[in-house]
Amino acid sequence: MNKTGLLIMLLALLGNSMQAQNKLYGTVENNGKPLPYVTVRLLETDSTFVSGVTTDTLGKYVFSNIEKGNYLVALSSIGYKPAFIQIKMSDKNLEVPLVTLETENVVLGEVVIKGSSFIRKDDHVLVIPDKQQVKHASTGYDLLYNLMIPNIEVNKRTGTVSTFGGEVSLYINGEKADYRDVQSLRPRDIENVEYYDVPTGKYANDVAAINYIVKKRQSGGYIFADGKQTIGYMAGDYNIGGKVAHGNTSYSFWGGHTMQKYKGSIVDKNETILFPDYTVYRNRETTAGNYRNNQQYMQFKVSNVNKKRNLSAQIALVRNETPSDENYGLLDYSGHYTYSTRSTDSKQEQNLSPSLRLFGDFNIGKNQTLEFTAKGSYTQNDYTRQYTENENNSLSDVKEDLYSFNFSANYNIKLQHQNSFGVDIRHYHNITSSTYAGDYSSWQHLWTGESMFMLNYSQRFGKHFTMILRPGLSWMNYKLHTEDVRRYCSLKTSSRFSYQFNKKQQLTLAADAGVNQPDISYMNNVDQTVDFLQIKRGNPFLDDMQLYNISLLYNGVFGKLNVVGGPGYSIYTHNVSPIYYLEGDKLIGSYRSDGNIYGLGIILNISYHVTDNLRTKLAFKYLNVQTRKNYNINLDSYSAILDINYFLKDFSINLFGKIPTKKIETTTLIVTKSPATYGASVSWSHKGWYIEAGTENPFTRHSRYREHADYGVYQYNQVQTSRIYQRTGYVKLAYTFDFGRKTSRDKNDVDRSINSAIMKAN
Repeated sequence: MNKTGLLIMLLALLGNSMQAQNKLYGTVENNGKPLPYVTVRLLETDSTFVSGVTTDTLGKYVFSNIEKGNYLVALSSIGYKPAFIQIKMSDKNLEVPLVTLETENVVLGEVVIKGSSFIRKDDHVLVIPDKQQVKHASTGYDLLYNLMIPNIEVNKRTGTVSTFGGEVSLYINGEKADYRDVQSLRPRDIENVEYYDVPTGKYANDVAAINYIVKKRQSGGYIFADGKQTIGYMAGDYNIGGKVAHGNTSYSFWGGHTMQKYKGSIVDKNETILFPDYTVYRNRETTAGNYRNNQQYMQFKVSNVNKKRNLSAQIALVRNETPSDENYGLLDYSGHYTYSTRSTDSKQEQNLSPSLRLFGDFNIGKNQTLEFTAKGSYTQNDYTRQYTENENNSLSDVKEDLYSFNFSANYNIKLQHQNSFGVDIRHYHNITSSTYAGDYSSWQHLWTGESMFMLNYSQRFGKHFTMILRPGLSWMNYKLHTEDVRRYCSLKTSSRFSYQFNKKQQLTLAADAGVNQPDISYMNNVDQTVDFLQIKRGNPFLDDMQLYNISLLYNGVFGKLNVVGGPGYSIYTHNVSPIYYLEGDKLIGSYRSDGNIYGLGIILNISYHVTDNLRTKLAFKYLNVQTRKNYNINLDSYSAILDINYFLKDFSINLFGKIPTKKIETTTLIVTKSPATYGASVSWSHKGWYIEAGTENPFTRHSRYREHADYGVYQYNQVQTSRIYQRTGYVKLAYTFDFGRKTSRDKNDVDRSINSAIMKAN
């Protein structure tokens, strides 16, 4: 080869080499913020894969050694709409125009999760249910339990969801939900779950929040029915409902019946009453009794939803009846006098509560939202108690009319510099009128109200640090007839400081100051007979309780392992607690608000996705509680809960266990000791059918709950057992029939709790 040919060959090789060094690069963002961990694929025009990368923490990506030609750049990330960019690569480095990915709810059926299904967003954790978790659940509580979110304790049997700081608020598509709302959710309608461990915006008033994102349909409908029957004692929960959708409007109805019937609790209670000149010892053995309760509810709801607003109106009616709550016992007195006698304690109760609720959620601008909720209800409560010892009889008959009104409005705007601002206004109002007859006759008229005004400001600094500030005021007041109006103005604050090491690790410091109003059933000047030695008395002069909390929480995701843990410290000043004092030959039990409680806690929660079929979660908590000023209590308590889920085709097996626990109730100062509990359940799910059978404490014949308290002049120690605490089982059956196009199950907003200001003797 001559020199000229060799030179031409070398130049060609050099040109090819230089051409292969061309780079293709760009940036991805969302709402003006860099979007890390986006999958970016380089494709030929016929979709043939060329190369793939992910964006860094600044949302940037780079392809090296790209040859000349026409390409497609495909960008995708879970929770965002995919984007495709056509580019033409020349012999120079090329910068792809800035790409903005729009947020999109993840469609469950189109996503296969490998590894962790916990995705850390700026202000929440996106939890994506997989097919196994959805298939083996029949309610929203079942699915939340299957997700095994660390630091969230879900009792799907009772419908309670809690975290280290308190109760978790539940939402459905951003609308506040109640027990029946979540209980009636179909898991297959849930696209994903948002967990706000550091709540902001509309959730800023919550300790923590869960928001179910549910699919929306515009046609079709469904009818569903489910029933759960307990084995071991008589208890059942039966529901029916349906929904029809037409365009943007949907019509929903629900109805249900629950019942319980079992023999009364067996109680062994030892009491000591220290009179100035003598002491009375009393042992009470409750050996027999009966308990019967039933409840019915119904609700009708109309919703209208479009891109700019969500409106709904609903009416509901709840009826509750306890026709029998009886206990028969044997009393042994000793000390100052000695004798034995028999006692009967019989209670009946009836409640009827209609309610009306209006809800509106408006997108009033590109980055602005306005939400309001208004609810009014009326409750009629009738309560009767008869108590006898030998030939001595005591009677209390109370009739109450209670009117409640709640209103809230929340405005939020996202600003341009990684910050947002909001205003939250709330008002709660109760008016109750009660007529007491029997041993003590009186008329009680009480109105209570609380108005809150809160400002919400969040600011993100760079890639890692977020600050949330919520200063505000609480204006509480109440008035009992014949008494002066009592008013309290208190500062309410909530602050969160989060440092995000990366998308998988976060450290959060939280500090809160707030106020709680005493229970309205305490704020009266009523006397009620407990027995012929003891009288219960209300106190209309209680102060509001002040709460101060600070906690440090670490959250880390390591592949299939999710860890949450950290310490917390709480102070409760002016804590409302019992007080006992002597008045002649009677023991008076009332309430005081001049004590303080201090609590130090540490939690460690771990969830592990062992395989696609096997999931497990372990939750551990330590708590030290001390009381000062009134009673000297220093109590250490530990708790540990283990949950295991195994999925096999249409079947699911669940095992759970909890160690014995000891704790103190802050409002009663009673120390309780609960035995270990354990159990298992098996479920089968296929198309519209869901069948579940379970058992609790199957090898335990006698579960005993112990409690004791020392109030100075009055002390007691008690051991209690009941049929409902022993080995039990249950069977649950649910079926849903869809007609027309499949329609997501709407939320059931019935609040089946009964509010009452009646002071009851026990």
